[in-house]
Amino acid sequence: MNKHNIDISKIDTMILAGGLGTRLQSVLKDKPKCLAPINGKPFIEILLDDCIKQGLRRFILCVGYLKEQVIEHLSQRNDCEIVFSLEEESLGTGGALKNAERHLKTDHFIVLNGDTFLEVNYNELIEWHCKKNADITIAINYFQNVGRYGSVTFDSNSKIIGFFEKGINPGYGWINAGVYVMVKSILKEIELNINSSLEFDLFPDCIGKSIYGYKNEGNMIDIGTLVSYDEAQLKLRKVL
Repeated sequence: MNKHNIDISKIDTMILAGGLGTRLQSVLKDKPKCLAPINGKPFIEILLDDCIKQGLRRFILCVGYLKEQVIEHLSQRNDCEIVFSLEEESLGTGGALKNAERHLKTDHFIVLNGDTFLEVNYNELIEWHCKKNADITIAINYFQNVGRYGSVTFDSNSKIIGFFEKGINPGYGWINAGVYVMVKSILKEIELNINSSLEFDLFPDCIGKSIYGYKNEGNMIDIGTLVSYDEAQLKLRKVL
């Protein structure tokens, strides 16, 4: 338990796992992206194992494409509570979050991208988020070349003041690392049943409000492209 008396085992964790995985179809074929094998282990299992090891216990999985496979695979787990938020059509990251709002039990919650593994201390992240009294905290990582990801800028108090899309301002900088802590009330900013993006709709609209960047030093490993998927096989073997 951290200084703000938030019990991490009581914090909901939402995992965005409904994507098509279009760029990985040549290796996935008939599997959803979150079940992509990493050294023989489905990626979603790697995410869940890391979360559970750190004390998280309740997960809301936003599933869409080939969702039946994800539900069947994870129904075998008995070391945590998993609730499935079903999408009948693609809602984007923002729409998926809004669609899953009814399953949330906690005022603060964590959001993970289902295709990214981040070495981060969740207890410290939540503590920092509460200390800032933030509505949204984005874990950010420092990269030598931010061109592929886009970049984040912030002031001396770590309050985010700008987002730059991929290909703009390449070179050294901070990127959105795909892990967030949010307060439930921020979801009122997202329309229900509308395809929307956290990265391009919600976050930019929150500039000037209580949105902060948490500087994270751990590795960020994503499986979004064929190249990064191949790299993840080696990188995750080293960090796990």
